[in-house]
Amino acid sequence: MLEYIGQEEEYSSVIINGEEFERDDEYKFVIPKSVVSGIRIDEMHPLYRMEICEKIIDDTIFIEQVPYTITRTITRESKTIVDVNFDESGRRKYWDGPIGYKLYMETRRDLIIERQKEIGDIVFDEYDDDGDYITLRYSMKIDSELLETVIQQAEQLVKEIQGATDILLNSPFKEINHAKNEADFTIAILIPLIRKLGFSNVRYNHGKKEYGKDVIFTRRTEFDEYEYWGIQAKFGDVSGGVRSDIDELTGQAIDAFRMPFYDVYTRSKQRISKLIIAVSGKFKENAIEKIVEGIENNALKNNIVFIDGEKIKTLIERFRR
Repeated sequence: MLEYIGQEEEYSSVIINGEEFERDDEYKFVIPKSVVSGIRIDEMHPLYRMEICEKIIDDTIFIEQVPYTITRTITRESKTIVDVNFDESGRRKYWDGPIGYKLYMETRRDLIIERQKEIGDIVFDEYDDDGDYITLRYSMKIDSELLETVIQQAEQLVKEIQGATDILLNSPFKEINHAKNEADFTIAILIPLIRKLGFSNVRYNHGKKEYGKDVIFTRRTEFDEYEYWGIQAKFGDVSGGVRSDIDELTGQAIDAFRMPFYDVYTRSKQRISKLIIAVSGKFKENAIEKIVEGIENNALKNNIVFIDGEKIKTLIERFRR
């Protein structure tokens, strides 16, 4: 539940799921993402922005990713569209990265412009460098009924841009062995790599209805038709000596081919033609052979690609600057 306190256009605070937050500036509230569960977009007042942070402790705001604000947009078609505005502005004197701040920010700017042209889910808004401050701003529109879903999509975008930046600059910010978990490995490493390899319509699909496909993407074939691919990602090693791991991956591979998915671009049900099983570590103790043995359909066997951490590093090297 979301409730504004005070007079309209002069709200002093907002109560979200029982916790109260005071207005940060004229039309902005800073909200930790841990409190937004179940909050609907149509509860948000369109005049006020929400800046999302990781947490607030003793009036100290902790922001671990790129700062962004969410504002509900009033349109005739929907009450659930929001503008998400990202602001990566900073000063050279506070930068302690292993590469120059100018190169780092210009690379991010170019990636955002490229993504706007190729995918169209993001808008480049501003870039300025006065010799001290560098300002980089971009935005996106999201249509979602829940605030927490908007936050998830916004932070996924930030991770994808970060992953693509790391691949281009060979920076040590995110190597495979620095990935924290499966989601981090998928979003920050695999998805940027898939885009760089020339695939399109890349969609993170992780959840209860993934049916063996963490990521879905396409490529246009030599016959001018779309071919659908999927990735099943695993964090760490996969051992052929662990029966539960083999059974799980075998079952997920079969489900990935068997279960259709809804393609938002063609607005129809589709099935994948090929599946990549990607691990951040290694396939050990004949794990690949045991997975393949568990799949009876020869056509499916021939359309599974196995890649491990070393292979991923080799592929990434193609795009180092």
